Amino acid sequence: MSPCALLETRHASTQAVDPDHRLRFWEDYNASTLVGLKCNSYADDGFTASQDNLQLSAMRLARIVGNEHVVERDTSMIRGVPKDSIFASLVTGSGSFFYQDGACQLLEPGELVVYRTDKPYLFGFSGAMRQFIFDISQEQFAARCLKRFNRTLKISVHNGVQRLLLRTLGERTREFFQQPLCGEAEAYQEQAFELLASIIAGQVGERPINALSASYLLAAKQCIHEQLGDPTLSCERVAAQTGISTRHLARLFAMENTLPSRFILEKRLQQARRLICSSQGAGLDISEIAYRHGFASQAHFARAFKARYQQTPSEARAQGPLSEWPATAPGVHRS
Repeated sequence: MSPCALLETRHASTQAVDPDHRLRFWEDYNASTLVGLKCNSYADDGFTASQDNLQLSAMRLARIVGNEHVVERDTSMIRGVPKDSIFASLVTGSGSFFYQDGACQLLEPGELVVYRTDKPYLFGFSGAMRQFIFDISQEQFAARCLKRFNRTLKISVHNGVQRLLLRTLGERTREFFQQPLCGEAEAYQEQAFELLASIIAGQVGERPINALSASYLLAAKQCIHEQLGDPTLSCERVAAQTGISTRHLARLFAMENTLPSRFILEKRLQQARRLICSSQGAGLDISEIAYRHGFASQAHFARAFKARYQQTPSEARAQGPLSEWPATAPGVHRS
């Protein structure tokens, strides 16, 4: 696949649907693509909404725009359309409220709410609604964001560090939706996971960090992501491009219990493993995949891969490609 190819995007809109059928159409689309829910709207001009959906290797993304409405996922819906995911919803339109576990969270534009889809919830929007939803399996969420997650988390914009991280997450997600290039999907996904992990860790008190340090750490990670394929990438180069010393760089990564060099190796292995296990990588030699991800030799790659995943690259490839999208719902198109 060409690196300039676009990811397949699923899109649905109520615009061409009869007003009397819009709520049912919306419920059916969400049940097939995002999550089963019930929708109600009291807007004078009827319910209107549109949604774009992307699937990455380890998360799904939704961009939703609509007018005032309420969605509910009750116990009957959980039984009828089960889904065991964690949703992180970044609201960027009007104010909203979220109810789960007996607690109601009021959300301002720019704030994030993280919740489980295997528990009942109510989500309401008082005006023009815009939101990004990050749909992550419980297994991936435990591995990448928070090991144990049972109760709703709200992340406010009133903290300077959280505001910076939330704004960065929103901007990068908006840019990716505008041009979802296949060649940039893994880098975007890694950035999204890292931002979500930092945001959540800051909320639960695991990673205290000030806004200046957070901005340097973001810049350093961006430098690394952009140059992962370069085998000469070094901590010294990352520090110089970020505008800090190598010692300061090490202190920043120490707040996440890692080293810059270990972070670089981990990201290279993660991306190489995803390509090896994907249909896009099926026709590539393992040596070529190793070189693409910054490993100077196949032997070094094989040793590092076995140490990290307790299997060889060939054994990982034998596990097969990732799951495909479900069937397209009526009235829905892909681009």
